[in-house]
Order: sequence, then structure tokens, then C-alpha cells
Amino acid sequence: MGSFFSTLLGDVTQVSYVPLVFHPDTKGSQIVLDVSQYIATRAATFHDGIVFSNRPIKVNEKVTVEILKEDDRWIGGLRLGFTSKHPSLMDSSDLPPYACPNLVKQGKCWASILPDEYVGEGTVVSFWVNSKGSVFFSVNYESGSYLLLEGVPVRKPLWAVIDIYGRTTAIQLLDPSRPKRHMYESSQKLFDVAGQNESACRNCYEENSIGKECAVCLCHKANTVMLPCCHANFCFCCSTRILYSSSHCPLCRQKVEKILRVSAWAGRGIPANWLGEVKDSSPPP
Repeated sequence: MGSFFSTLLGDVTQVSYVPLVFHPDTKGSQIVLDVSQYIATRAATFHDGIVFSNRPIKVNEKVTVEILKEDDRWIGGLRLGFTSKHPSLMDSSDLPPYACPNLVKQGKCWASILPDEYVGEGTVVSFWVNSKGSVFFSVNYESGSYLLLEGVPVRKPLWAVIDIYGRTTAIQLLDPSRPKRHMYESSQKLFDVAGQNESACRNCYEENSIGKECAVCLCHKANTVMLPCCHANFCFCCSTRILYSSSHCPLCRQKVEKILRVSAWAGRGIPANWLGEVKDSSPPP
């Protein structure tokens, strides 16, 4: 076991070290966490991707993330910062779509935009707050650092805030107590399209299910296919939750390897896309 020393009011009480992961409950509506809770993927759109740390961050403790996936259809990237409000006291449904400026304007949150040159796929970004309340960041473990923002009150407990925004669609939280994973489930399950072809995609969707109500939430339209069982009774949000929770189709209990998002036009001969549709047609602000 490691140690965690609280920096609040000079307290140096030693307690058990708590591994740094993403907060499991409070997160943006488009965020999906893997089982380990240190890989976060934004399922769709360019916003609603706010995540928090599971525990307070010490002064000068580095929060390090690797950008695993990006989508060049959008612009902009990560927003980084801290909040003095315990994430467990927040309601996910009340989270705004953006950390900057929306969450910052709500108070008790300090965040800023990471420059575009540092949001590329494979980049490792570390950020931390010093004893004077200044937030710095560095990239790819380089010794140099850059000022991100100032004025953070460090005499209060602070949780990390990360907005997986714009081009950035998936990140991995790197904890020094845990070995880095070079491959991860969300990449394999959500983005791997190897071996699939247009004909197989069209044969897979069920014409009698696509477009009807989702069998789970009964609110949204069914627009995904479970593979390999090919049941198509679920909306994208519910399919994603199933993939990351039980990983078994609710209808036949067969293990789900991938989910295929099917366009409403698939039946007319236009190929379905692997998570290729987005509801937003306008670029991010």
C-alpha cells in the first residue's frame, strides 16, 4: 500500500493510498467508462463529455492522461482543471454540456482549454496545481511545463475535472501505481471494423426492429445491432451501457462482441456505419 498525505490546512495525516480513477457515477451523458474506470470514451457528439477524479488531488500531484482516440470531424480538444465541489454531491443530469465556460460559471470550478497542438492522438498530458493555486501542464513526460490557469483555492479539497471535448473522444487515466494498458476494450469493441464489409452490415440489421422503440428504455428509437447475435431492438445509449456492463444481449444472453449503429437509410442500400453517425450537424462553438 502506498500513502496519501492530505495537504489541507497543513494536515499530514497518513491514510491508505486510493488509486486514481474516474468518478464512477458523476459524468457527462455521453461518457462510457470501462470496467476499470480509468478509460473514458465519449460515445457521440462533441460535448457532454465531462469526467471527474474519484478522489481529491494533492497539491503538486500530477494527473496524467493519454489521448487514445480522436475524431477530426470536430475541432478543439481537452479542457482541464479542478473543482472544490465533491462529484458525489453533483447530479449527472444537471451537468452542463461544456466545462468551459458553463461548468466554470456555475462556481467552484476552475478549468481552461488545452491548446490545439497538444490534443493529438497518443499525446500524454499531465496537469497539476501548485501551492499558489497555479495550474500547469506538461506533455509526453517532458521536463518543461506551461501555465494553464491561476487562482485555484488550494486550501480546499480539489477534484480533477476533464472535459473530453471536440476532437478528443477517448482518454486513459494513467496512475503510477498501475501498469499502462496498451490495448483497451473500448478501442476493440467500439472502433474495430476489421473484417466487416458492406454486404455483411446490411444483412445484419433487422428491418422489423430498427426505428421502433428501444426494448430497454422505451424512449429512443432502436438504431443499433448487437453482434454476433444480430438483435436490433436497442438504442445506441442502451446498447453502449449493455456492452460495458453485462456484455450480454438481453434477448438471447449471447455475449456481445461489438455494436453496430445502423442508419435509418441502411435498408435502401446505403451502408451502415460503425458508430459513424452523429446527431449534431453543426461544428462545436
